[in-house]
Amino acid sequence: MKNEDYMKLAIKGAKEAVKKGKPPICSIMVKDEKIIARGWSSVGNEFDPSGHNDINCIKASCKALKTTFDLSGCVMYTTIEPCSMCLGCAAWAGLPKIVFGAYQEDISDNPYELKDYHAKELAKNMVLANGRKMEVVGGILKEECKQLMRNFKNWMPLK
Repeated sequence: MKNEDYMKLAIKGAKEAVKKGKPPICSIMVKDEKIIARGWSSVGNEFDPSGHNDINCIKASCKALKTTFDLSGCVMYTTIEPCSMCLGCAAWAGLPKIVFGAYQEDISDNPYELKDYHAKELAKNMVLANGRKMEVVGGILKEECKQLMRNFKNWMPLK
C-alpha cells in the first residue's frame, strides 16, 4: 500500500473518533504492511495533557511489540502534524518515519505549543533512541485531513 492508502485509514479512524466524542484526529502504526496499533486523543476525556493521538498510538505499538525503545521498521500515519511532545516521544521510541496530513497552519484554529513550528524541521535535529535519524513527511491527503478539523476550535467542536 502507498502513503495515501494508509492515510485514508487514518482519516477513517478520525471520523470514527468524532462518533465517540473525540477530536477528529487519528494515528495508525504500520509494520510489515500491517496495522499494529491506533491512537486517538484522550486529552479531554481522561484529563490527560499528554494523551495525544500520536502518543497513544506509540504506547499501544510499544505494548504490541513488547518494546520501549525500538519501533524500527514501523511507520506512523497521522492526520495532523505531530506536536513537539509527540515528536520527542517518537524519537525516544526509535520510530524511524512519520507521515502526516494537515500542517499546523492548516488547522490554525487549533493552536500548537510553539509558534511557527514544523515537525519536519525539528526532526532534522533529533536523534532516535537507536542513534538513527527520523524521516518526517507531511501534506499527504492534506485537504482531506484539514477538512476533518473545520468544525473545531481550540480542539473543541464548534457549537
